[in-house]
Amino acid sequence: MKKIFVLICFFATNSSFAQKSDSANLFRITLLPVVYYSPETRLGFGGLLGANFETVRKPDSVTKTSYIETYILYTVNHQYDGGGQIRLYKPKNKLIFQGKFNFSHFPEYYFGLQTENPSSHKDTISYYRVSGDTRFYWKVKKNYYTGLAARFNQIKNVEAGIGQFEIDKPVGYSGYWIVGIAPAFTYESRDNVVYPRKGAYIEAVYFVYPSWEGSSYGFNQLRIDARKYFPLKSKSNLNVLAFQFLANLNTGDVPFKDMADIGGSNTMRGYYTGFYRYKNLYALQAEYRIHVWNWIGISLWTGAALTTEKWYAITDHSIKPNAGIGLRLMVNKKDHLNVRVDQGWGNQGQKGFYLDIAEAY
Repeated sequence: MKKIFVLICFFATNSSFAQKSDSANLFRITLLPVVYYSPETRLGFGGLLGANFETVRKPDSVTKTSYIETYILYTVNHQYDGGGQIRLYKPKNKLIFQGKFNFSHFPEYYFGLQTENPSSHKDTISYYRVSGDTRFYWKVKKNYYTGLAARFNQIKNVEAGIGQFEIDKPVGYSGYWIVGIAPAFTYESRDNVVYPRKGAYIEAVYFVYPSWEGSSYGFNQLRIDARKYFPLKSKSNLNVLAFQFLANLNTGDVPFKDMADIGGSNTMRGYYTGFYRYKNLYALQAEYRIHVWNWIGISLWTGAALTTEKWYAITDHSIKPNAGIGLRLMVNKKDHLNVRVDQGWGNQGQKGFYLDIAEAY
C-alpha cells in the first residue's frame, strides 16, 4: 500500500511499577499515535502501544526482556486492522511463550497464483480475517528449546468483482478456516529481542492442518526462520549486520491466503504483500543497521527470493530481488526500541513504504 502522505507523532514514557525501588520491575512503555493517508484508505488513524518488561525480581544477565505490543487502525472508509503480540521469557528463560493475534477488514489487491506476470492478473478483493498464532517452548539445554505451536486462521465474507479472482477460484475463494498444530524447535542466543546486536535465532515448525468438516482444508506446512547478527563496533556498538533465511514449504490443498507469499513490512520489503503467491518460498535477506547520532539511525538492506510450485523445483522461476533504505528513531533507549520508516523496491516496478515499530527481523 503506497502512502502519499505520512505523519507520525511519537513519544515514549517510562512508567514504574517497581516494589522497593527494584529496577527489574520497570515497565518501559512506548506509545505511538499515527495519522496517515493513502489512495486506498484515504484518511486513517490509530495507535500502537508497546512495552518492555522484566519477569524477575532482581536483575540477572540471563533472563531476557519480555515484550508486548497492541495496535489498532481505522480509516474513513470504515476499514480497520487491529491486533497484538507478546514474547514472554520466564526466569532463566526456562519457558518462552510467544503469541500473535489479528483481526482485520481491509480490501486488497489480488495478483493471481503461481504466476511470473502478476500485474496482468490484478484484481481487488475484500474479506474479514481473524487469526492467532502461539508458541510454547521449554528449555532443553542452554539456548536450545523444544515445544508446541498452534495456529488458527479464518477468512470470511469474501467479496470480489467479475475479474481474475472469480476466474481463478483459488482454494478457499468463498471463505475458509483452518486450525493447525505443530512440533517446534528453536535455538535462541540473541542479546535483545527488539534490536538484536549479536547471537542467532533459528526456528523450525512443522504444521499439520487436518481437513475438518465445512469450509476447511487439509495441508502440511514447514516453516524455517534462521537469523544471525554480527556486531560492527568500528564506530558505534549499535551498528549491526543482520541476516535472515526463510523457507515456507507447503503440500496439500493450501488456501490462497495461507500460501507462501512475499511482501509487507517484514519479508522482502518493497513488494505488495501477495504480489508473488506460490506454494513454496525461499528468501534470504541482509541488512546493515547504522547508528548515526543519539536517537537517530539508518538501515540499508537487500534480499532475494525464490518462489516455486514444488519445494524442490528451485530453478523453475527467476530470482525476485529487493533493496531499500530506512530511517530509525529510537523511542526507548534502554531497550533500543526503534520506530522504523522504510522505503523498499522490488522488480516489475514494485515499491513500498512501511511504518512500523521494532526491526523487521
